Amino acid sequence: PASITARETEVLALLARGLANKEIGARLGVSVNTVERHLTNLYPKIGARGRTEATAFAIRHGLG
Repeated sequence: PASITARETEVLALLARGLANKEIGARLGVSVNTVERHLTNLYPKIGARGRTEATAFAIRHGLG
């Protein structure tokens, strides 16, 4: 969806590659809390209820 920010897309791509929130934060230079906030904002935008559904979305959209 167009409402996904560039940072949310980065977080989603790293999540789809199997990284934990701590690893995503380290890779992007942000805190774990910031990663969690991005995911909290992202899930409803893509209709996901959790990591598994978000990963499936990412793979379907070429991010995984």
